[in-house]
Amino acid sequence: MFVQYAALGLWSVTVGTYIGENTAPAGTAMFSSSFVGLAGIASAVGALVAPLLFGALADSWFRTDRMITLLNLACGAMLVLMWSSTNQWWFLAAIIGYYQCSVPALTLTHSLTLRHLAGSRELFSIVRASGTAGWILAMVIVGSLVPWYWGMPSKLVDASTWPMKMGATVHGVMIILSFALPKTMPQAGRGSWRTLLHGCRALLAMRPRLVRFLIVSFIATISAQFYNTFANLYLNNKGVENAATKLSLGQVVEIVCMLLLPVLLVRWGPKRVFMIGVVAWIVRFLCLAYGSTEGLGMALIYTAIMLHGVCYVFVYITGYIYVDHAATPHTQSAAQGMLAMATSGLGHFSGSLLSGFMQARYLTPAGVEVPPYDWRSFYMVAAGVSVVALVLFFVLMGFKREVMPDDIDPHEAV
Repeated sequence: MFVQYAALGLWSVTVGTYIGENTAPAGTAMFSSSFVGLAGIASAVGALVAPLLFGALADSWFRTDRMITLLNLACGAMLVLMWSSTNQWWFLAAIIGYYQCSVPALTLTHSLTLRHLAGSRELFSIVRASGTAGWILAMVIVGSLVPWYWGMPSKLVDASTWPMKMGATVHGVMIILSFALPKTMPQAGRGSWRTLLHGCRALLAMRPRLVRFLIVSFIATISAQFYNTFANLYLNNKGVENAATKLSLGQVVEIVCMLLLPVLLVRWGPKRVFMIGVVAWIVRFLCLAYGSTEGLGMALIYTAIMLHGVCYVFVYITGYIYVDHAATPHTQSAAQGMLAMATSGLGHFSGSLLSGFMQARYLTPAGVEVPPYDWRSFYMVAAGVSVVALVLFFVLMGFKREVMPDDIDPHEAV
């Protein structure tokens, strides 16, 4: 878990700055004016079908641990193609290929972890904290240690290909370590695709709350790309030094939230925890909209960064645990794939399109010699999307406290 997230964290946070510094007229004009948002679509495309597909394979056909090995091999190869690309369309093809492998690798890592916790799913958030620790270390390395060692501004490191090269190296380490993962055989036995699809359809039919939860999760995660893709560029554009390292403060809070999550789920229930997460997203975007490097404005920026932990854990991790409880043992990996498809897939895809359009309108309009970088308007749009998600949450889910759904009998057919 630690190494898997470190490999992604080494380069994905800074790629927005890399693209922004090579976008006309600011850099070498390798990328077009809305390419940051377009590149953000890559992660969403990778989560549209791949997690469900590979989750189904792990449920019925292949060993999960070996699939993680092969997916990390493919991730490393895609990063090599990315840093060697001299054309934005080759770069886009490589980053799409990367996420086609990376997103299911993360999903299968979650599924493998939950399976080997021997029923103690509440411990998942604690184990998952090691992944966040890996992400934090990666951001500190890229944002502080490498600039210090080379004696150069952190922005120049963020705008270079070195983060991608380091990410590929860590994927190589993950390949080696994956051979030490516990042997994880398919649970459902070999079956047909028709049987698999019938099982997923039956799962959704049995759990209407799960359907509503997937819909709300989709809407709630649309605005995520406004932060995930643009936060590093935002800080660098504002003149904040060691941007990647400062962003890691959000992951520090994330670890604290994950350690508290089992208690909060019991005390408040998953719906209220999820609702608090959506509210935190609204506050975060408002802080970014009015943030600056002077006085109270800098405090708003730090508040927005630290709220990332609340936003991520209370929405995404709560979702992983909720869905795992709602699934049968035969469809757990596929159910996690459905959640990834709804959030990291459809949600991030829609958010990438929207943020790319907003980038072209408010940040780097085509034909403008000096880009305006109107961050206030940009992040007010994101806050508005989160408000819509909050309203939809009350309409579909309500506010009444709800315990975690009971596990389905392992012998119950779907």
